[in-house]
Amino acid sequence: MAIGRLQKRRIKDEEAEIAFYKKLLRKTPGKFVLLDFLANAYFKIAEYTEAIHCWEKLLRKTDIKDKFRVFARIAQSYELLGELEYAYYNYWKAMKDNPTNLDLVGKYGEMAYLLENYQDSLNAFKRICEQEPDNEISWHNLGLSYYNLGFHDEAISSLNVASGLDSNGADTWYVQATIYAENYLFDDAFLALEQAILLDEYYRIQARNEPSFYSLSDLSLFIYMIKV
Repeated sequence: MAIGRLQKRRIKDEEAEIAFYKKLLRKTPGKFVLLDFLANAYFKIAEYTEAIHCWEKLLRKTDIKDKFRVFARIAQSYELLGELEYAYYNYWKAMKDNPTNLDLVGKYGEMAYLLENYQDSLNAFKRICEQEPDNEISWHNLGLSYYNLGFHDEAISSLNVASGLDSNGADTWYVQATIYAENYLFDDAFLALEQAILLDEYYRIQARNEPSFYSLSDLSLFIYMIKV
């Protein structure tokens, strides 16, 4: 193996690296760990389908200790391919294999949210918030999950925690403003929208076509706020 490592250092590009590992696999087909190296080489050149094939073959060939890592890499590859259902499923398998890894819980929650599986995303982000109460991003995502499930009070409470942890999160203020507006809490909506716009001018433009602000559309203060 020492010679192999020295040889690898002389590899100058990823395609040569792939050829190198394929050659080793032909010579020593029982060294299944080489499938992991080959998969990573494919991943580096964005050949995600080939990488997935290698990692799945590795899982079939041998019982490895860190299955969660391989499942996570497969999930990441599917995510980059835009195949979110498969990414979601493999992040779930990774999380099941290593339930204490909150990064995996977060990725599972993210995929669940993008697939509109809001109950799963809520459960994931709630779990992270319970174990990492200073995790502003998870509080924000928990708020979004509550909102999409129709629990507006819980959504506002979660978003309030997020903005308390990071008052510069323009997106959090903006989401708060939309929920306040939908519930006809105009003063709160204006305050939150003003804060979002102060932090990021993008939200002034975004607010012009925001359906949630329909209840504010005829109010002079709102008309003034969305002007350039």
